[in-house]
Amino acid sequence: MTACRDQDESLTLFAAGALEPEEEARVRAHLESCAACRSEAEAHREVLGLAALPPPSVREQAVLAALPRTTVSTWRREQVQKAARMRTAGALMAAAAVVLLALGPVVQRQVTPQAPLATPVETPASEAEETELEQWARTDPLSDELELSDMDLEDAEDVAGLSDLELEELLSSPIPGETL
Repeated sequence: MTACRDQDESLTLFAAGALEPEEEARVRAHLESCAACRSEAEAHREVLGLAALPPPSVREQAVLAALPRTTVSTWRREQVQKAARMRTAGALMAAAAVVLLALGPVVQRQVTPQAPLATPVETPASEAEETELEQWARTDPLSDELELSDMDLEDAEDVAGLSDLELEELLSSPIPGETL
């Protein structure tokens, strides 16, 4: 005799005690009328009884009861330690920043390479050794054109003492060089 096929899953859940109350009442009513399903449910109950865990000991019950409290206290302890590490790291970084600000200019002066001293420019021992190009480079390009004498320099100083109107008349003359 075999159990009803539509009741197979319900019989396993009934044997495990995992049915809702109304479903359990429906399966009990079926078991009163069907002997095959009753023997099948009993067989499932025996097999599941072999696999069932023993009830927890007193020590296990105490550990399970204290689990939420110990979990929270462990979490708090870790958070406090983490905060302490962060404060320490922050304080060390602040101290390092102060040291860098205080010693930065000193270290920078020591590290910055000194500008090499200017090497003296070699000058020729005599004028005869100078090349024609060097002589030309040393000459004043305007000296040949102007050829100012001491008298001309005195006249130029007189122009500096002129009023704005006189200076404007001087500059607006058709030949500026003749008025001097």
